Amino acid sequence: MTSTDPGAASRGRNLDRLVSHPLDVLVVGGGINGAVSALALAAAGLRVGLVERHDFGCGTSQESSNMVWGGFKYLESYEVRLVAELCRSRNQLARAYPTRLVESRFLAALGAGTPHPPWFAALGANAYWALGQFATRRPRHRPASTIRRLEPAVDTAEVEGGIEYSDYLLADNDARFVSEFALAAIDHGAAVANRVEMVGAEWSPAGWRIGLRDTVSGAPLEAEASVLVNTAGPEVPDLEEATGTRTTNRLVFSKGVHLVVPQITDSGRILAFFDDRQRLFYVLPMAHRSVIGTTDTRVTDPQVEVTDEDRSFLLDQANTRLELGRSITADDVIAERCGVRSLVVPPGGTSDGREWTELSRRHAVEVDRRRKVISVLGGKLSDCLNVGSEVIESARQCGLRPMEAARRWYGEPDVVERHRFEDAARATGIERPRWAPLWRRHGSRALRIVDGIAEDPGAGRPLSDRVDYCEAEVAVMGECEQIGDLDDFLRRRTFLAQVERRDDLLADPGVVRAAEILFGKADGPADLPPR
Repeated sequence: MTSTDPGAASRGRNLDRLVSHPLDVLVVGGGINGAVSALALAAAGLRVGLVERHDFGCGTSQESSNMVWGGFKYLESYEVRLVAELCRSRNQLARAYPTRLVESRFLAALGAGTPHPPWFAALGANAYWALGQFATRRPRHRPASTIRRLEPAVDTAEVEGGIEYSDYLLADNDARFVSEFALAAIDHGAAVANRVEMVGAEWSPAGWRIGLRDTVSGAPLEAEASVLVNTAGPEVPDLEEATGTRTTNRLVFSKGVHLVVPQITDSGRILAFFDDRQRLFYVLPMAHRSVIGTTDTRVTDPQVEVTDEDRSFLLDQANTRLELGRSITADDVIAERCGVRSLVVPPGGTSDGREWTELSRRHAVEVDRRRKVISVLGGKLSDCLNVGSEVIESARQCGLRPMEAARRWYGEPDVVERHRFEDAARATGIERPRWAPLWRRHGSRALRIVDGIAEDPGAGRPLSDRVDYCEAEVAVMGECEQIGDLDDFLRRRTFLAQVERRDDLLADPGVVRAAEILFGKADGPADLPPR
């Protein structure tokens, strides 16, 4: 395969490997469930393929609150076991990805109109801390006067007090976190490609023949696999129909919307409030911006968009609870995040009435042993490691023989590798403040970036004031990360499209230069969707 795209060779090699020999497992869907499944299975020594119809993490996985948390709110519905499981997974992720997850303080303001008084919420916060095995900083009760001092942006006129506790926030963005799992699967031998859609599936006792289409070239492809893993997110039911399988659990959908606005607080805290419907919403940090969200609206179609009603609701809730000197308006909105949560309704369960708002983000993994199809329903970033482990066990139920991992199959490179990077960065003359983001974003691939800067010191300078990425870094991203268009780079591999306005990005010389490095040309406005 020949192409002027520097990333085509990597993607092309993966496409060749997808179809050149039979696979043990083909994973369909490149969100968090698919990416972690592919990594777990490949690390267990199986021949694994992963295909994603669009881009890694481009669906629900790019629309989250960027939180990795234990589900504090699920204590309201007494789901103690679920919270303990989520906290355990959260702690595992935090230990395994110490630079990519940042312990962050949540400050919940409570008072008139909130479902619980501050003293009761403080008891819950301490129970949550204990369920989390005391892995974070201790929660604290905060009187209204302290909240006013710590966070002057909070209107404390009707606040009786609050609680401060810890959970985790992704240092970069959710979609990048997902794509790193997909890249790690490649490092473990998996054949992984985005922009490949499944167009047909034929089962026989010998296994699956899967019709695929490369949406970049339009070329038809065919893969063979013993087992299929359905991680299509909200479209899991569509894949069930295509494979002739049926899960006992079913999905319902909740639309969630976030608005990115100018920075409200620079403390790094996440501000938590109860909205008029007594549902939690947050003001979260994202670089030099703040994110307001989220909503919870039942929908039947997973294809959703932000409406004027969504914007008005979030802005009204924020303006009522904040004291900023002037109201935040729609003109202040820099970017929007909108997706659906896939909520699992168990057999015999209902999603009607009050139970709708109490449905948790619990996942379910089901196995059709006859047809050898594993389906993953629901889930969230916080619980992804459990998904990976359960998919390995499901592969055993389908007759495969995954190996016991000799070492942990997930996580950042070890300290020896990091010291290698730091020694190389020091020898190359890279300024120390730039070490941390390079390592956090790229892990071992950061050594290749250092090599590029050693060859051309000018390639180590940030591309512009807005684009805090250097030429060497973007070049390695282009070679390794299957970046197909400008939106992949600005929206998913980075969060630039979330913290800067579209017109400003399109006019930015750093974005123009990044496009030249990635695609050999400066892509036009059509490559960056509207807000």
